[in-house]
Amino acid sequence: MKYDLTPVEILKILGFDQPLGQEALKTFQESAHIPLPKVYAGFMEYAMNCPLLGTADLWCGQMIPCEMKPCFLYDNLTDAEKAQVCDYLIIGSDYGAGIVQFGLRVEDLDQEDPPVYLQHEANPKTEWSIAYETLSQYIREVVFNALALVDYETAEDEAEEFGWEYTDYLMDYWDTHAEDEEEDEDGDSVTEETLRQKGIDPDRVEWCDCTNGGKTFCCYDEEAGVFYTGRWDFDEENTLYTISRMDCDEDE
Repeated sequence: MKYDLTPVEILKILGFDQPLGQEALKTFQESAHIPLPKVYAGFMEYAMNCPLLGTADLWCGQMIPCEMKPCFLYDNLTDAEKAQVCDYLIIGSDYGAGIVQFGLRVEDLDQEDPPVYLQHEANPKTEWSIAYETLSQYIREVVFNALALVDYETAEDEAEEFGWEYTDYLMDYWDTHAEDEEEDEDGDSVTEETLRQKGIDPDRVEWCDCTNGGKTFCCYDEEAGVFYTGRWDFDEENTLYTISRMDCDEDE
């Protein structure tokens, strides 16, 4: 079981293994006369227009329902406002509500893995605060949340188009045991024991913060060719999904 998956590794395994965004990134850098952080460019080469991320908090080009690309804060500020804040390259927002924007300080763009800042619409456009210590942390959260179907089922819907199938552990359990006279109290919930039954070591799982509370995770059974992902909410119901090739039986 592979626990330390990078976002790029995940996309490549799922079939998005060509750096199709390379030319667009190069054109953007040349036209804007800026460098791009190695972590950002390395990920976006593969994530550009990736349909699995169509409802993610990171702008990846063609999304649902329109195209979303990075832009500069200064493009929408008056001269007086510019004097109050440094410029930011805005790279995302909270999908759906759109009340928060995420950005990188332009002065940090030459760093390999700079911090990510946020601006809330309730505050002045010049007021930004740190949201993630590193860009890689932000990207990882975006990908894990998308795969774990947090808020949206976009990844599941789009994965099917590329030959992958989601299986919901709880739905599968209920379907299998629908006619059981005695209910297994341990079987109809996702616990650490559930993970162990799937060959997952809970102590080795690399958890990632979830956008609306709890934690998400993603690991990959290299031998079976199966992803395991889900959301762990310590107050509500945990989830567990397997993502496997449609022609692959995870129990084989």
